[in-house]
Amino acid sequence: MGMKIFIFKEVGRIAISLMLLLSISTACLAVEYNENAAQDEQQAPLDASHDTSVQAAQAAVAIPQPPSQPAMDIDSMVDQFLGRAGYMQGWNAKKDTFIAVGTSVLDSEDPSYDDSFMIKRSLKSMEATLDAKAQIIEFIRTDMSVMDQASTPGTDLNAKFKEKIDKLERKIDNQRKKLVALLREVDAAEAAVLEGATFGDRLNRLMDAAIKKLDTTYSSAQIEEKKKIKFEKAKARYQKARMEYSQTEAKLKALVGSKTETLKSSVETMSAMPLMGGTVLAQFEEWNSEDEKFRTAIIMMWSKKMETIVRKYISGEKMTVPPGKMSIAEYINNNDWSSSTGGRRFRDNEGNVYFIGIGAAAVGSSASSEKRARGIASANAKKEVATAIFADVSSHKKAEQMMESYNGGTGKDTSIAAESFASELSQSMKNRNITGMQRFYSRKIKHPISGQTIYVSIYGVSGQSARQALLMEESNYLTRIMDVKSQQVHQGTKDGYEAAVQKTSADKTSYNQAKARSGSVSTPVAKAQSVPLADPSSSGGAGGSYAGAGQDDASW
Repeated sequence: MGMKIFIFKEVGRIAISLMLLLSISTACLAVEYNENAAQDEQQAPLDASHDTSVQAAQAAVAIPQPPSQPAMDIDSMVDQFLGRAGYMQGWNAKKDTFIAVGTSVLDSEDPSYDDSFMIKRSLKSMEATLDAKAQIIEFIRTDMSVMDQASTPGTDLNAKFKEKIDKLERKIDNQRKKLVALLREVDAAEAAVLEGATFGDRLNRLMDAAIKKLDTTYSSAQIEEKKKIKFEKAKARYQKARMEYSQTEAKLKALVGSKTETLKSSVETMSAMPLMGGTVLAQFEEWNSEDEKFRTAIIMMWSKKMETIVRKYISGEKMTVPPGKMSIAEYINNNDWSSSTGGRRFRDNEGNVYFIGIGAAAVGSSASSEKRARGIASANAKKEVATAIFADVSSHKKAEQMMESYNGGTGKDTSIAAESFASELSQSMKNRNITGMQRFYSRKIKHPISGQTIYVSIYGVSGQSARQALLMEESNYLTRIMDVKSQQVHQGTKDGYEAAVQKTSADKTSYNQAKARSGSVSTPVAKAQSVPLADPSSSGGAGGSYAGAGQDDASW
């Protein structure tokens, strides 16, 4: 009896603890689901409803853009957009905004049959974005090194008649082309060999052979006078140019000039800083069939207020901006995303600010390629969201120019000039937590320039989604804490039962008392009793009807 009381006391105490824990956790959870309390407590909302830069940016984004402008080049499209939006490149003092235009160029014979075009397009869009961001951080701070140098060094042997040699080579090559055209009518195979010959002794031999064959042909055949005159001119000019070339080459070996001057100019810039709130206002792309180049332009803006909006997003605080004209769903569904990549910013009809990322990839023809396209497009879209909010941006550029002048031996100098440009642009982030990111758009569409089927994904975050995500995270962890404590109570109860059983098994008091009582009882002499015999007519075995244990509690 005493053991039963002990067990029930322990169970009762555990049950009371569990009830208290559940009550406290439920109360905490109820507080967390009170959205007003969670959002308003100790927060100073950002009021951007009267901010000049935000209003100007919204007006620019609201400008409808025609999906295709075939008669306009990409630079004109950028200028037209900035003019209509009232912006200029650089710092716009009246609108407290910096505008940067990033560009990239890709040699592309024809995007329609370039299997890797969509990969190149994505990377070139990234390059244009980095170019624009680099302009922003270079405006904020640039570490610059410059070196201009003019020197007159000692004698340096070099070709004095290089320019004349080049001119004679061009003259000979021009006559070669004329002879190829005439020879093609006489011997197409020999004409092809002459056309593909490079400058040197072999070219001279082929030219002599061509002249000999044309001399023979034109002497024995009836050839119109125009062709004969054309041939004779080309032959005479070639022979004269070849003679001058040989003479000049001989002088070149005998005469060497001295370097008279060296001019050098070097400019190196370095910028690196975290950039938060850089937002794409517009994007343009074109492919020109004449020069076979694909061009991308990104118009990006940055303002102090946009950076503050990002800061509020990071901290999960409320922000107030003037409401837009449409919801995020209307914005996503009413736009053509077939020629879009990179990041965007949008303000909906409730005043929520969204940072949006767009990714695209070629679908291909197989199921696996479509799956790959979905994955790549989604990953790139998420990357664009993240880098639109915050990224560490760096820019390292170096431009060099050099010119050397030489004594030409004729009272004039000859000069050689060259230049180079190297740049390294990067943006990076690592181990950053992003809350509230969600997918808004996921669809196969056709890219208008290449005609290829692409998969486009659009992801985005907002201050509202970030706050909701934080609430979801907290409530899930609260539930997990409750689950851990509940499991601990269950395990503790079970362990208590097990311990009570083990303690009872180890206690021999009841066993010894029962043994002592039964050992002191005396055994009486048994009396003979008559035992009834079994009815011989009954069936074998015990027979009868029996009730098994445990059936009294059938309904519960």
